[in-house]
Amino acid sequence: MSLRHALLGLLSVSPNSGYQLGRIFQDTLRQIWNARNHQLYPELSRLAADGHVECVEEGPRGKRTYAITDGGRAELRRWLVDVEPDRTMRSEAYLRAWLLSVALSREDALCVLERDIQALRDQQEGVLALMARSAAISPPYGPHNLSLDLNLRLTEAILDWSEEAARRIAERP
Repeated sequence: MSLRHALLGLLSVSPNSGYQLGRIFQDTLRQIWNARNHQLYPELSRLAADGHVECVEEGPRGKRTYAITDGGRAELRRWLVDVEPDRTMRSEAYLRAWLLSVALSREDALCVLERDIQALRDQQEGVLALMARSAAISPPYGPHNLSLDLNLRLTEAILDWSEEAARRIAERP
C-alpha cells in the first residue's frame, strides 16, 4: 500500500492537517495502515511539490491544512482503477499464529491466545462504538462506514479463529 495514496484518499474526503491525518491513522486506520507523523509530513510535502495537494490554510505554530487538487484526484483514481494491488500479506500477527503451535508449550500457547482474544474483544468493542457514532452522521454506504464494517468483520473472523485455536490446543495431549 502506498502512504501517498492513503493520504490522497483521506484528503479526498475532507481537507486536514498533518496532525489530523495522523490521528485518523492512529484511531481509525490502525488495522489497515500504520503511519507515523515523521512519515506523514515529508509525504505531504512531496504531494504538494507534485501538485497533488495544496495548503489551503496556515495556522498558528506552522499548522497547515491540506486539500487534494484535481491532479491529486486523478492520481488517486489512476491508482485505484489501473494499478493491481499487491495481494501478498505481511503480518506479524499471522506469523505469530503460524508459529504458535510449533514453537510454544501448550500452556504458553494458550496464554498468548487468551491475551490475543482479550485484545480482539477490546478491538471489537471499539469498532462497534465507532460504528454507532458514525451511523448517526454518515450514510451506511459511506467510506467510513464501509471500512468500519470490514474492520469489524476481519476482527470477528480473527477472534473466532483465536477461540477455535485455543480450544484445539487445550484439547491436545
